[in-house]
Amino acid sequence: MTLKEIKESLRTDKKAVKECMEFKKTTFKTADAVNTSEIKTEIVSKALHTSKEHDTDTVLKRTIIGNTYNWMDSHGDVHLDNTFKNSIKQRGAAGKIWHLHDHEQKMTSKVGVPTKVYEQQVNWTDLGVDKKGTTTALMMDTNIMKAYNGLMFQEYKDGNVDQHSVGMYYVQIDLAVNDSEFKEEFATWESNINKIGNKDLAETEGYFWAVKEAKLIEISAVLEGSNELTPTVEAKDNQPSNDIDIEPSIDTQKALNEKAKKEVFLKLITH
Repeated sequence: MTLKEIKESLRTDKKAVKECMEFKKTTFKTADAVNTSEIKTEIVSKALHTSKEHDTDTVLKRTIIGNTYNWMDSHGDVHLDNTFKNSIKQRGAAGKIWHLHDHEQKMTSKVGVPTKVYEQQVNWTDLGVDKKGTTTALMMDTNIMKAYNGLMFQEYKDGNVDQHSVGMYYVQIDLAVNDSEFKEEFATWESNINKIGNKDLAETEGYFWAVKEAKLIEISAVLEGSNELTPTVEAKDNQPSNDIDIEPSIDTQKALNEKAKKEVFLKLITH
């Protein structure tokens, strides 16, 4: 759907936009994976060369980045500050945020035992983005278990896993449009556009979906993706726990597939 079509919908009847939002909320979203193989900063170098000091033959301690905030992704979404804050507090404390592979919702798809899920501020430049200031990364400390999946255990041990993605449900979404004719949508645009790491993409499109809250189900190791902002970094704790730290958040990913984004949006508003 083009920006022109979005505006026509807003002028005539917001029902279509509201239905689109409600439809998105029923959809299980697997966010763009974060590929850090080409990022050479210190925080990411740990993803490929994690210390093996505390590794054993059966357990590896790692920290993975599942998502980064304030980045327009291929769904046309921008995850705003504190997107997963409530979910981390509620589901994380109950041990209901999983470390899986390939977004498979199966008992046999477990990769590790999460020990801590939290949001941590990082410099944009540490993520390879030419932008001043900071954003927030969704982090998971996890004990990767050989007993769960021997192949994935070895891949992490060899430093071959550098892409991760979140599996989530939308909870609260707003539409942001770069046009003062639409008061509410323009206000959402104005309050968020300068926070976005790939602001130029949002400005080219003229709109984005502002995700204020989402329900975090899992973080998966994935083979290939389009977002280069989520690595495996060094974990800190070798024993499982329910300790959940929440720090000021900001989250999002990268949109490289324009065709896919438009197709997703069109599908949503025509159902």
